[in-house]
Parts: sequence; C-alpha cells; structure tokens
Amino acid sequence: MGKSMLEGRFLFYIVAAVMLLMLIHLYHADLSSYLNPENYLAIHTILEFFSIAVSFSIFSYGWKVFGFSKSRRILLLSFLFFIVGTLDLLHTLTFKGMPFFITESSIAKATWFWVSARIIESLMMVLVLVLPERRLQKDRRRSCLAICMAIIAILMFLFFKYEQSLPLLVIEGKGTTILKNLIEYGVSFLHFISIVISLYFYNEGKNGQHLYVGLAFTFLFLSELVFTIYQSVYDIDNFTGHLYKALGYFFIMRGFYFSTLADDSFLKDSSEKRWRQTEEMIQSHYGIIFKLSKQGNDFIHHIVGGGLLDDLGFTPNEINGKTIGEFLPEKAGRVEKYYDCVWKNNEKIVFEIEFGGNTYAISLMPVMNNGEVVEIAGAVMGIVRYSRLDRCSRNTKANAL
Repeated sequence: MGKSMLEGRFLFYIVAAVMLLMLIHLYHADLSSYLNPENYLAIHTILEFFSIAVSFSIFSYGWKVFGFSKSRRILLLSFLFFIVGTLDLLHTLTFKGMPFFITESSIAKATWFWVSARIIESLMMVLVLVLPERRLQKDRRRSCLAICMAIIAILMFLFFKYEQSLPLLVIEGKGTTILKNLIEYGVSFLHFISIVISLYFYNEGKNGQHLYVGLAFTFLFLSELVFTIYQSVYDIDNFTGHLYKALGYFFIMRGFYFSTLADDSFLKDSSEKRWRQTEEMIQSHYGIIFKLSKQGNDFIHHIVGGGLLDDLGFTPNEINGKTIGEFLPEKAGRVEKYYDCVWKNNEKIVFEIEFGGNTYAISLMPVMNNGEVVEIAGAVMGIVRYSRLDRCSRNTKANAL
C-alpha cells in the first residue's frame, strides 16, 4: 500500500474514532435507552474474548518464532501478551454477573484484574518499543513463562484473597474513584508515549507497521479515557471503552502480528530464505514465468511471476486458469502446436511470436514425474535486436579510437 494512502487511512481512522466519541457523548441519553443491561454481559464477554484471542495468538506465534529468531523484542512481546491475555480472561470470568469462579463474581475483582492488565500492558509496550533489537544467545522462553505464571499467581492470590481489603476502584451507580481515575490517566499517558514513539519510528523509516501500532495505541488511549467517566459497569460508556479496546487490539494484531509473519528475517533456515529470495527474484524478473497443466485437450496457464506481464497489458487474473484461446485467440493455433509437441515428444522448444509490434521468445520445457510429462514450464522474454551491451561495446571502441 502506498505511503500516502496509508497515512490517509491513519488520519481517517483517528478522526472517525474521535467523532464517534463526540456523537456518543452528544446522544448519550438516547443511546443509553437502547443498551439493555441484560444483554451487556454477553456483549462484554464477546468483546473481551476477541482481545484475549489476539493476545494468545501473538503469544503462541511468538513462542514458535523465537525458537529460530532469538529476537528479544519477540520474546518480550509474546510474554507481555501472555500476561495481559490471562489477566483479561480473569477480568472477564470475574465480571459482575458471571457464574461462580473460585469466588462470587464482583466489580472489585474484575476491576483490579483490569487495571493490573492495563498497567503491565502500557509499561511493557513502551519498553518493547524503545529497547533496541538484539539476538539473544540463550533460549529464555521457559524462564520467562515461569516468571509470568508467578506474577499471575500472585495477583490472583491478592485479588481473590484480599478483595474486601483492597481500595475501591468503582462504586456502582456513582462511578470510578479518584484512585481508579489516576491509574487510568497514568495508563493513558503511557499509551500517548507509545503513540509518539510509533510515529517517530514511522517518520524515520516509513514502515507502515508503525502507523498501525500508533493507531492501536490511539484507540487504547481513548479507551482508557472513557473508563474514567462511566457510572455503571453496564452503561454505554463502559461499552464504548471495551469497544475501543477491541479495536485497539485489532490494530495491534495488524501492526505486530501480521508484519512479523511477512518478515523473512525469522525464516527457519537458509533453504527457506533462499526460497523466499527466489520468489522475489522471479517477481522482479523482466519477463514472464509460467507453467502449463493439461485438462483433457486444453492447456491451462498458471502465471508464476515476472514484470513483462504489465507491459503486455495483462493481469494474472486474465491468464490464470485459462487457455491461450481465451486471452490471445489470434496466436492460439500456432502456439498450441508447440505446447502439444513438448507434451507428446518430451522435448525442449524455443520459438518466437510477434505481438504488438514486438518480438518475443518463448521457451518451453517438460516437467517429468515417473517418466511422464505432468506440466510444462515456460518463460517469455522480449527480444531486443540491438542490445545495450552491444551499444556499450561499440561506444567503448569509439571512445578508444
């Protein structure tokens, strides 16, 4: 995607997010009448389970990738989302109205699990962004998992055992306490720092990943601000905060998770890297690489890659899965004779065709399996009668004279 288009989408999403918040505030009373508290528990569970799924997806993929990448950033990111995903799961299970889980569900437990997840998330994300990347010498996954499990166990013990002794964060019907608001403002500030860092990195390298990360933290920043103004855990503001959190996690997945999948620096071995490099070389090759399969008496084309396709005015979709008679009928009779010759006689052929005032060489080679032709590999190249190398050679001779 082009840089200007990506930046345009970034601005559009931010403006839309702010406008939506303004509209919700403007029509707060009307919207509240449509939100049935009896349905809110299911809505809350769905929104939370989405962000939990994102968290555990990042953790599981990071666990796998670290085995051959040894990336410190991947390690920190994976176990950060393991802790956050687990705490969000505990928040969901202990949310007021949920079935019995260890103890009765309550606002106090659910809120403490919530704020602990947000504190860890905001602090560690700043750390992940600012720490320079480096390759670790040892596999730290098991030790990190033990530390994370210990942190979760300690928090569970505190919140379940001493729920009544912990400071109040939310008073149902009245809203959030000063302590809760201070925590949320602190988390919002850390998210704002993450936004600034992400935009700085984007400005330096123009990597779209950083715009998505910045967008994710913008939604999380707005979400935390909303969580300072709700009056009830079932009201429209609480719903809006959870909705924005889910959107923020979607863009975290888009920024961190999918960008890592596309990064060939984490390929397992040299053979995979060579295969990726070969694919990139084919795509940049000025020609057309294709293969043919036979269905009945028809030869079906499958484009592999090459840059000549655009110059000829075709797209892969116009050729893939079709016979030459469907996209180049005027040349079909002659070309299919060569296809048939290669398939029946198991021999390599190179021939020329004229198209659009230019001459193109087509080479065909049979692909064998158990002594039988199963496919034909082909390549198309434009013929330049007076090559650049000849011109350079002639110019060199002329200069020498």
